[in-house]
Order: sequence, then C-alpha cells, then structure tokens
Amino acid sequence: MHVTGIMVTLPSRLKMAQLAIADFCRQSHPERELLIAHDGDNAFDDLLRRWVTHAPPCTETATRIAVHQLAAGQTLGALRNQAVKLARGDLVCQWDDDDRCHPLRIALQLEALQKANADFCFLSDQLHGFPQERTLVWDDWNDEAYPLNFVQGTLLGKREKMPAYPEVPRGEDTGLCLAILAAGHAITRLRHCGWCYIYTFHGGNVWDARHHQAISELKQMPLAFVTTKKAELRARIGEYIDLAPYAQIRASGMLVPLQIP
Repeated sequence: MHVTGIMVTLPSRLKMAQLAIADFCRQSHPERELLIAHDGDNAFDDLLRRWVTHAPPCTETATRIAVHQLAAGQTLGALRNQAVKLARGDLVCQWDDDDRCHPLRIALQLEALQKANADFCFLSDQLHGFPQERTLVWDDWNDEAYPLNFVQGTLLGKREKMPAYPEVPRGEDTGLCLAILAAGHAITRLRHCGWCYIYTFHGGNVWDARHHQAISELKQMPLAFVTTKKAELRARIGEYIDLAPYAQIRASGMLVPLQIP
C-alpha cells in the first residue's frame, strides 16, 4: 500500500526538518511519498525545494518528495488538512518535522494495521528525547484511559477514512483522534516498539517544557521493563542517523547508561 507522509514545517525548523526528511527517505517500506507543506515565504520555499532536490538523504533513495507552499497565517490544523487533501497515498502517516523516526516505523505500523484489519494504527509507547540532558525516557501511553491510550502524533491510517483536523494552532491531533473514535473507525495499537519514534523536546516546541516534563515523569516505563529491553534499545537507537548523543535512559526515576554504539 502506498503511504504519504504529511509534514508541516516552518523556516525556523529547517535543520530539524532536514533530519525528519532524511528519516523518511530511509524508511524500509518502498511505496511511499513525503508531502511537505509550509506557509513560509518564497525564499524559504526555494531553499527547501533545492535541499530536497540535491541533498544526499533525498537523492540516495527513490522517495518522492513534494513541497507545497500554502497561504500564510494559517493554523497548524488548517495546514495539516490541506496537506491531507494533496496526498496521493492509500494511507496517510503524520510525520512531524521536529521528531525522529526509525527506518522501520512505517513498515511496523502498516503490518499491525493490516494484521488487525484496522483503519488506523498508533503506537502505544514512544521514546521522549531530551537532547540537552542527553536523556531518553520511554513513555507508556497505554496507562491513559481507553480508548485514548495511544500516542496521538503517531497516526498511520486510511486516507479515505481521515476526518478533518480541528483548525487550531495546537492540540489538533487530539481533536482528530476524538473524531476518529466518534466515527467508529477501527484502531489498532502497536505496543513495545517505542524505539521507532522519538518525541523530541528542543525548546521551540508547540508545547512548553512543563508539558514535556510532566509526560516523562508520569508515563515513564518501569526500570524492570527498560532493563529487559536495554540491548534491543541500544541496537535500534544505533540504527538512526545523526542522532543527538543520548547517553542514558530514565526509568522509575533512575538513570540507566545506554552506551549507544
């Protein structure tokens, strides 16, 4: 099945977006395209188009990358909706410009979606990256009350079943997920593959430091779980490119060295 990654970005996020684009180009699922939407000026549009045309992460694969300059001054939700309308894939995958994804992310979620014969797939856990502290936290969203016990920003689902995002500046993914549930669409949750998505706090996020810290404090996996997954985590983190030098993972309030290769 053909997957369209939907990325909304800004001029101030170019360096982070370049890494997210490179992550998409390295996805193992072959039938894919990345649709990048922005409301920046012509100079940024030219810069972005030149980068995706000539940068090695993009040119070394057959990934189709389309850049669309949209009208300025719109909310994040409105930009996401326009990007979905421009998508060509059977499936849409939300691809945030400031987070990181392992090369297996799309393949794993697609496999889970097909196995469950579902309309949408979300991860139920994720890694939470704090690069300035060189620390990762494995967040468990399964502790949330059902049916919202998943990571809302990790959507992969059937384009024909996609509701509209609320046209708000933030929190639009929550509104979308509530609309999916209200419509009765089938959702499957992929568990214990949190290493394939790194939700990164860099200081310029839509949500502030307090929001990110609260998540990592309340949802961190227990030490026993992280200990059993440590070897796998080290190996998977080592398969990313240009990843910040994370040195440790926090679990049950303790810091565990990772020694990532």
